[in-house]
Amino acid sequence: MDSLSMWEATAGERKQRPALQGDQYCDVVVIGAGYTGLSTAYHLQEKGHKTIVLEKYHVGYGASGRNGGELLTGFQGTMESWVAKKGLETARQMWEMSLDAIDLVENMIKDHNISCDFVRKGDIRPAYKLSHLDYFKREQEYMAETFGFYELNVLDKDEIKSELNTDFYHGGRTNERGAHFHPVKFVRGLADLVEEMGAEIYEHSEALKIEKSGKATVTTDQGRVIADEVVIVTNAYAGNLNRTIKGSIVPVESIMIATEPLTEDLMVELMPTNRAASDSKNLLYYFRRTADHRMAFGGSGRSFSKRDALRLFDTLRDGMVDVFPQLKDAKIEYRWGGKVGFTQDMHPYIGQLADGSHFAFGYAGRGASMAVMAGKILAETITRPEDVVNPLKKENLRPIPFHSQHAKAVGIMKFYKAFQDRFIG
Repeated sequence: MDSLSMWEATAGERKQRPALQGDQYCDVVVIGAGYTGLSTAYHLQEKGHKTIVLEKYHVGYGASGRNGGELLTGFQGTMESWVAKKGLETARQMWEMSLDAIDLVENMIKDHNISCDFVRKGDIRPAYKLSHLDYFKREQEYMAETFGFYELNVLDKDEIKSELNTDFYHGGRTNERGAHFHPVKFVRGLADLVEEMGAEIYEHSEALKIEKSGKATVTTDQGRVIADEVVIVTNAYAGNLNRTIKGSIVPVESIMIATEPLTEDLMVELMPTNRAASDSKNLLYYFRRTADHRMAFGGSGRSFSKRDALRLFDTLRDGMVDVFPQLKDAKIEYRWGGKVGFTQDMHPYIGQLADGSHFAFGYAGRGASMAVMAGKILAETITRPEDVVNPLKKENLRPIPFHSQHAKAVGIMKFYKAFQDRFIG
């Protein structure tokens, strides 16, 4: 599912960067030129540390260039569930980190004039079933009482019409802190910025081997980087560079479609408040307006053949029309897919391997802002570890048992979640 994404097609001409040649030296070598890697380089360069970024394909090739561009608070599941798992103090730190992550992205965009269609008008979570409104009301009360967060608002079926012009949902929950942007314009702008700050980015330079003996040496097919520190941030696109990381992440496919440009009046009619949307289905839909008046609409995807992939895209289009019948005649101009990284704990991992290499991965569909924050935390861990507050720190990373069977497990999980969406209230 590596078709050209609408984001890639509408971001303008892509800058061509050279492949690594010969030996290069730096303080920190970063493997992966997505949000996490480029944010790590940004924050290291800001502190005067020379960085080199290695990318197997090109800047933003993976999830950073394929996602829905929705910047959302929190993590998979409710904060009440995270309090039960982690304790109140750690859960508070996780929640504050998610809020700070969106602020961080916004400040970087504004401070450096990154042109990426950034809109901060909150997000909405439409209720797929009537029973989900009770869940939202419980969440609203819990977040106010326990976290002092009063920016959630629950809407009934009539009230949601001011947010989404659809009869598909039974209501919803808004959150004033959410945002959205053009993901490829952002990742390219960030790459240009780190180069201006003195970092070097090499594309088509897959890291093939890491050797540690005092200094670290990262080898590609045409060169080497010798550095004091190594950062591995390949997320769901992890290859065989480090088998512990590869075995600790479960890649799950997500797909998106985008319509042709429509009229501004129609898009305002469909989504008057221009919020980012992701609904309460187990196999959710996520969707939003774009700056050029398209509907970008995403959902779950897992295919075994080209024919199967086409069926999934057709099914997703049917879902879009179920939500917005007004789009039944709209042409679908782009179809693409990508991998979302999940960990066994369903939250990101940020930490170090036994050999001292740093890592961050597993954003579980919430990486548009959290990956940028993870890069900041990695940079701080390298430069002043004594000051770092990291509630997502992962000690003693180990592969998930029976990881080789994850594709079958994901297929079974998606089948069950589809069953829940259809038959369980």
